[in-house]
Amino acid sequence: MKTLIFHSLETLSAKKLALDLGGEVELRKNHYRIHTKKDFDIESYRLSSDIDLNIFDNNFDYQDIRLMVSDMDSTLITVETIDEVAKVVGLKDEISLITEAAMQGHLDFTESFKKRLSILKGTNNSIFESVYRDKVKFSPGAEELINYFKSNQIKTAVVSGGLKFFAEKIKSQLGVENFRANDVETINQTITGNIIGNVIDAKEKAKYIGELCDQYKLKENQVIAIGDGANDIEMMKIAGLSVAYHAKPILKQYCSIHINFGSLRSLIDFFEES
Repeated sequence: MKTLIFHSLETLSAKKLALDLGGEVELRKNHYRIHTKKDFDIESYRLSSDIDLNIFDNNFDYQDIRLMVSDMDSTLITVETIDEVAKVVGLKDEISLITEAAMQGHLDFTESFKKRLSILKGTNNSIFESVYRDKVKFSPGAEELINYFKSNQIKTAVVSGGLKFFAEKIKSQLGVENFRANDVETINQTITGNIIGNVIDAKEKAKYIGELCDQYKLKENQVIAIGDGANDIEMMKIAGLSVAYHAKPILKQYCSIHINFGSLRSLIDFFEES
């Protein structure tokens, strides 16, 4: 028996899909589940649907998840913060092209970050505050998802290949317990172009999950990881649940859960017991 999560309450569409799968429809709080004995390829159904579809793995213990680790830019928030900083100082075109190429997996992330940082050399870091205030918006459902996890004793963390300033702000505003991001050197409030410590690339993100698992005495299988780009691939490989949120094609192939249309609150559908 297979269970398909239909992340919507569109009754007619759910029933039509159930009919096609020869399955039974079960109504849940914010979604439908379709139970079927038929073998099917979820990718072909995803391609022909404008509603998110995911397999509910009956052999996985969703209630055993104890840690959520999420990417920041274009995942928990709707923008790429480094691109927004670049816009303010008139360097948008140069920097956003590098960001996009890195997220698509066409550029080495560490090199791309160092290149973008060198372009921003000489920028006054006082603009970070206005960028945060004016440009940073949480992705739909982000606050609801974090609050849901916290109320169910699931630890939360942000890990970002972006700037520490923004990750720290988001951590405190969302009430997330842990964060890690790139620490860039500033002297007299000016970006020097140097990075302090390691660039938070895909390997560092996966390593951070390992550290958090040690800290909380958890297994990697108890982690849900959420991301959108190539820099999130390594953490998807080790997490118990891997989520591609409005993601680049390169990341989707490493993730069992795809949210292409809906909000982050769609992930709660996996955890609600009835």
